[in-house]
Amino acid sequence: MSFQDFFDTDRGVLIIAEIGTNHNGDFELAKELLLQAIDSGVDAVKFQAYRTENFFTKEVPAFPRAQKLGYTRQYDRFVDLELSPDQFISLAELTKKNGAIFMATPFDEESLAMLNPLLPAYKIASGDLINHQLLQQVSQYKKPCILSTGQGTDAEIAAGAAMFPPQDLALLHCVSSYPTPDNQVNLRSITHLQKCYPNIPIGYSDHSIGILGCVGAVAVGARIIEKHFTLDKNQLFGDHALSAEPSDMKSLVAQIRRMENMLGKEETICQEAEQESKKQLRRNLHLKRAVNKGEVLNNDMILPVVSLQGIPADRLKDVLNRPVLRDFQKGEALVMEDLG
Repeated sequence: MSFQDFFDTDRGVLIIAEIGTNHNGDFELAKELLLQAIDSGVDAVKFQAYRTENFFTKEVPAFPRAQKLGYTRQYDRFVDLELSPDQFISLAELTKKNGAIFMATPFDEESLAMLNPLLPAYKIASGDLINHQLLQQVSQYKKPCILSTGQGTDAEIAAGAAMFPPQDLALLHCVSSYPTPDNQVNLRSITHLQKCYPNIPIGYSDHSIGILGCVGAVAVGARIIEKHFTLDKNQLFGDHALSAEPSDMKSLVAQIRRMENMLGKEETICQEAEQESKKQLRRNLHLKRAVNKGEVLNNDMILPVVSLQGIPADRLKDVLNRPVLRDFQKGEALVMEDLG
């Protein structure tokens, strides 16, 4: 299946609730997060799958967010967040049963193979943009792949993208800062990626506070939106602070759908809703004073006013320097039949 087959353009922007590891290692919470995300109206839910021994060495110190929970090694923190293969199977079945798309990010070859029967498409995290070994392994499965570009340079993004046939790939602009300051969200990167990869869907993986970044991303052309999801963003660890709670996610979905509706088409026309105001506000050419038959019209004789009759104001050049064929009273509308 190509990405074009997976990415149903009739559905509009693909909205992914990134549950990630916000389940805190609690399988029951993972299921609750999944159900509430789907109830919020998202198209897909996504988790993270890894074997910690294939991800971190035991020498890596705990990230500041994990230190708040008393961890000294990142290895130990991630062990506590692992879900089992059987749990992923259950989550995939629950997602399908509730009418959404199940997705997950594999962080190693073992997790990749485990997930393959469960996924219609893969998502690769920004940290693995330069992990060419993993990217090659993913590409061998010949499934659609969504690749995040956080921390990446143009050259690194190009090298990662080259691992996949263009028809199987989508790219997400991302800033790998948790949370991302507003002045570094840089949504114009979406436009930049669109120019660099005109035949590849471009989206946005958000790590900013609130939902504005996601709505703004759609406004500049993002076709995929990924937003972290939690039931309690006041938790002082992990990705919770930058995540959307159910009410936030419902608002995000509603605002994105509204923005899609507002975007319209790449054309400039008089919209149906403007037709009446066009009649009410556009001006026509009338006479400032009485004009006798044979007089030649000039600018000083003409007054554009709203009247719903006569020659439209943008045809002024067709009127100037022409004689009138009859006498006119002050204020009368000009019509082409009365001009010589």
